[in-house]
Amino acid sequence: MKTKEYSQVSVNISKQGITKGNYWHHTKNEKFLVVSGIGLIQFRKIGDDKIIEYKVSRDRLEVVDIPTGYTHNIINLGKTDMVTIIWANEMFDPNKPDTYFEKGG
Repeated sequence: MKTKEYSQVSVNISKQGITKGNYWHHTKNEKFLVVSGIGLIQFRKIGDDKIIEYKVSRDRLEVVDIPTGYTHNIINLGKTDMVTIIWANEMFDPNKPDTYFEKGG
């Protein structure tokens, strides 16, 4: 769902063992909420080696904030599909994608 007033909300489904992400943004801020399954969110400030990790699951609903300038990924650690709600402070613009690939963890 995309709106100029409220940014962008996505629903992402990840299969068992799949890693999604491994990119960072200059201006986009994202928030992840896993509502089904279990996973691991990893992020790292660009230019730094320290990896920050958060285990996430439907059993403990919490929003993980991914700030700008941090490469990030999410890994499905469970045996079932993982469903993640992702909010971004700005809509995706294919003419200015603000997405730079770099391993997060």
